[in-house]
Amino acid sequence: MELTNNDFKWYMISTVSGKEENVIESLKNKIAAQRMDEYFKDIRMFKEPHLSNKELEKKQRNEEFTVKFVNMYKGYIFLNMAMTDDTWYLVRNTQYVTGLIGSSGNKTKPTQISDKKFQLMIDKEAMLLAKFKAGDIETAFKEGALVKISSGIFKDEVGEIIKNNDITQKAFVNIEQFGRKVPTEFDYADLEIVG
Repeated sequence: MELTNNDFKWYMISTVSGKEENVIESLKNKIAAQRMDEYFKDIRMFKEPHLSNKELEKKQRNEEFTVKFVNMYKGYIFLNMAMTDDTWYLVRNTQYVTGLIGSSGNKTKPTQISDKKFQLMIDKEAMLLAKFKAGDIETAFKEGALVKISSGIFKDEVGEIIKNNDITQKAFVNIEQFGRKVPTEFDYADLEIVG
């Protein structure tokens, strides 16, 4: 079968969260082993730069730090392929793949991602990288995030961040005291994101 560019579409593949890299590696191996390279153009994961609190502190002290790139869409990878019964079977029967978005079972093939939506994802990834390179770093300690206190008299208490300041590395967390939620200030170093 002679394939053209019009035969290739982007599909969103759901995976076990945290196993995205394993799925990509497994897919590459299966595609090569079954000699189906001509049906697959690209496999990708959108990634954004992330600094742990420890690495953020190093950056702020102008020390050498390590940037980790994390999946922007946890539990998902993207596949540019020509959809056939064989390619569909190969993908959905790969370890840690939980499904193809848009496939409801009953032999319903998955829905492709529109070119416009895919381009928006590419643009978002590029924008996040540009912001990071420009020094605009976001931490996980945002309003609404659930955190566990890691030291002090409130150790192991869990609360919601109601206000944060990335510059001072402090956050106000609603901690329950005597049956009421009381905003209490903590250093980022004393907080751990829950979940």
